[in-house]
Amino acid sequence: MQKINRIFKNYNLIVFILIAFIFSIACRFYWIFWASEFNEYFFNNELMIISNDGYAFAEGARDMIAGFHQPNDLSYYGSSLSTLTYWLYKITPFSFESIILYMSVFLSSLLVIPLVLIANEYKNPLMGFIAALLASIANSYYNRTMAGYYDTDMLVIVLPMFILFFMIKLILKKDLLSFILLPFCVMIYLWWYPSSYTLNVALIGLFLIYTLIFHRKETILYMSIILMLITLSNIAWFYQSAIIVILFSLFVLKNYYFNLKLLLILGFFTLIFLILSGGVDPILYQLKFYIFRTDSSANLTQGFVYFNVNKTIQEVESIDLSVFMQRISSNEIIFLLSFIGFILFIKQHKSVILALPMLLLGFLALKGGLRFTIYAVPIMALGFGFLCIKFLEYLEKIKIQNIKDIRFFRFLLIIIFLFIVLFIFFYLIQKNFDSYDFLGYFAFLLILFFFIFMALKFLYKKNLKLMRVFLIIAILMISLSSALRHIYNYKAPTVFTQNEAILLTKLKELASREDYVVTWWDYGYPIRYYSDVKTLVDGGKHLGKDNFFPSFVLSKDQRSAANMARLSVEYTEKSFYKPYNDLLDAMMRDYNQSNVDLFLNSLSKENFKINTPKTRDIYLYLPSRMVSIFSTVASFSFIDLETGELNKPFTFSTSYILGENNGEIILSNGIILSNDFRNFKLNGDVFAINSFIEFDSVEKNEYKIINVDPSANFYIFYIKDSSMPFTQFILMDKNMYQSAFVQMFFLGNYDKNLFDLVLNTKEAKVFKLKI
Repeated sequence: MQKINRIFKNYNLIVFILIAFIFSIACRFYWIFWASEFNEYFFNNELMIISNDGYAFAEGARDMIAGFHQPNDLSYYGSSLSTLTYWLYKITPFSFESIILYMSVFLSSLLVIPLVLIANEYKNPLMGFIAALLASIANSYYNRTMAGYYDTDMLVIVLPMFILFFMIKLILKKDLLSFILLPFCVMIYLWWYPSSYTLNVALIGLFLIYTLIFHRKETILYMSIILMLITLSNIAWFYQSAIIVILFSLFVLKNYYFNLKLLLILGFFTLIFLILSGGVDPILYQLKFYIFRTDSSANLTQGFVYFNVNKTIQEVESIDLSVFMQRISSNEIIFLLSFIGFILFIKQHKSVILALPMLLLGFLALKGGLRFTIYAVPIMALGFGFLCIKFLEYLEKIKIQNIKDIRFFRFLLIIIFLFIVLFIFFYLIQKNFDSYDFLGYFAFLLILFFFIFMALKFLYKKNLKLMRVFLIIAILMISLSSALRHIYNYKAPTVFTQNEAILLTKLKELASREDYVVTWWDYGYPIRYYSDVKTLVDGGKHLGKDNFFPSFVLSKDQRSAANMARLSVEYTEKSFYKPYNDLLDAMMRDYNQSNVDLFLNSLSKENFKINTPKTRDIYLYLPSRMVSIFSTVASFSFIDLETGELNKPFTFSTSYILGENNGEIILSNGIILSNDFRNFKLNGDVFAINSFIEFDSVEKNEYKIINVDPSANFYIFYIKDSSMPFTQFILMDKNMYQSAFVQMFFLGNYDKNLFDLVLNTKEAKVFKLKI
C-alpha cells in the first residue's frame, strides 16, 4: 500500500511539473506568434534574436562550428552558452538560427522543476505548482528569458534553485544523492555563469552558518561545505571532480575517520587555498561595479579619468519601488502577499532561510539596478504559494451553518463585482478606452467571480476537493493576470532588422576577418556575428577608457576621426602583445606629447603624420538608430580627462511634434520652435537658429539647407525620412554639426581623401578609411 501511495504521489508531482512547464513554454510562444507577422524580423528564414549580448554567444558558437576563430577577435569561443549551442547544433536536426531563437523558451522553463521539488520537500507540491506558474512568467524573468532572448539568463536562476533544492533536501533527509549532486550543481553554475561566484559564496556561507546553529554535529553537512568550496577554486574542472569524488567515496566508506576535528582542519586549508588563489577578487569587483558604481578604467590609468559607463547603462540604474515590485511579482499587491507568505514560510520551516541570499540579491535591485530582480522571483513566488495554501487550509476550517450565510457571501461578492466593474468603466473613460478593453475586463471578472461563487457553493456542501479546485483557479487568475497582460504588451523588437542584417552580410564580403569596424559598443556583438570582423568595443568591453575612442571618432571632425580610428585600431592590436594600461597614454608617449589636449587637437591638423604602420583595413559603421543615443555617445569624449566630468558643453537632442500653439511648434524635448524656423525657446530663453535643414531622404542625400543666421550656434534638422522612429526634429550646436557622424551620415559630406562610401542604405552607411 505504501508503494502505491508513493507512486501516486510521484505521479502528482510529475503532472504538476509538466503542466507548469508547458504553461511557461506556451506563454513564451506568444512573442513568436506576434513577431512572425513582421517580415523585417526574419533573416535566413527564421526570426532573429532580441538580445544584444546574445550575438556574442552566437559568434562563439558559430566559430566553434567552423572550428576556428581569429587571434584577439574577442570571440566567445568555448564559453558555456556557445558550447551548449554547439552541441545542440551537432546532435539535433534544427538550424542554427532556430536553436538560438528557442533555447531560452525551453531551458528557462526548467525553473518549474526545482520550485515544485522544494515545495514537495515540505510535503506540499501544490504550493510549488502555484509558485512555478507565477515565477515562470513574472515580469523580469520573462523579459530576460523570452523567445529570442539568447543569453545565459536562461539558466542563471534555474541552477541556483537546484542548488537550493539539494541544500534543503540534504538538511532534511541527509541523503547521499543530494550530498554528491550539490557540489556538482555549484560547479555547473560557475561554469555556466562565472559571475555567480558571489552568490555561490553567499549560499555556501549561509549554509555553514545554518549548520553551525541548527546542525552543528552533522558531519555530512560540513563535508558538503568542503566539497562546495573546492568547486570555487581555480583548478581545472576535472581535478575538482576527481577530488570531490575521492573525498565523497572516503567519507561514505570510511565515515568513522571524518570527525569534527578532521573536518575543521580540512576546511581551514581549503579556505586558505581559496584566499591565496584570489577567491575573493570576483566579489570585490562586482561590489565596485554594481554597488559603488566605480569604473575600473579610472584606476588602471594614473593620468586620465574617463566617463563612467555606469551612468549610461539602464540595467545598473536604481529603480523605484513600484517598478521593483512589478518586476518581481508582476503586481504590487501580489508582491506584498508574497513577502508576507515568505516570512510565514520561514517561521514554519527554518531551513527556508537558505533562500535569503537569492532574495537579498534580488532586493539589491533597488540600489544596483533592475537586472538583479530576477533572483528574487522564485523565492517570492514560493512565499505566495505558501500563503495560498495557508489560506486554503483556513477556509477548509470555516463552517457555514445555514443557507443564510452562503447568501450573505454571495450578496457581498455581487456588490464587490459591481463596484469593480464601475470603477474600471470610469477609469477607462478617463483613458479614452476602447470598448474591447472594457469587454475584456468584464469577461475576466465574470469568470473570476464565477469560480469564487462555485468555491463558496462547494464549501457549503463540504466538498472540499472541488472547493479547492475552483478557488485555486480563482487565485491563479488573480495572480497571473498582470503577468499575462505584461506578456501581451511586451513586444520587444529584434536587435537588428532584416535590412541591417543584409547590409552587414554585404560588409562581410568586403572586409576580411582581421579588419576592424569602428562604431558604438551597442552594435559590436551583432556586427561581429554578421560581418565576421573585429571591433574596438562591444557589450562586454565598454568601460570609459574603451568608449573614449569610438566616441572621439564619431563626434569629432573628420580628420580627427580618421587619425584616431587608425591609431586606436593599431594600438589595440599592439596591446594584445604588449599590454598597455591606457592606449591614449601609449599614443602620447610614442608621439612625444605630454599634454593630452594638445595631442587630441593635433589630430585635426593636416600635417599630423601617423608613424604607426597600417596593418589592416578599417570601416566606420554609422547606423540611423544611433541618432537617438548620439548625445550619450559624444559624452565619452567631451570630457575633462583630469576629472572625468563633462567640461565641453554640447547640444544634440532628438524630438517629435507634440502639437502647435499660437503659431509655435511644441516638441517632445521641451523646445518650442517658431513656425518660421528662425528661432526656438527653451526655459523661457530665445535662441537664434543658424540653419534649418529639411531632409527628404538621408540615404539619397536629398535635403535643402535654409540659412537663417550665420552667427548663431544652433542647427535644426527636420527629418521626413521614416528610418528614424520618434525623430522628426534634431537640435544640435556647431560642434555636433561638424562631427563626423552628422556630416557623413546626414549630409553626405565626407572627405574623399580620408574615406570611401562602400555601403549605403536608409538604415546605415558604411565608410572605408583610406589612410
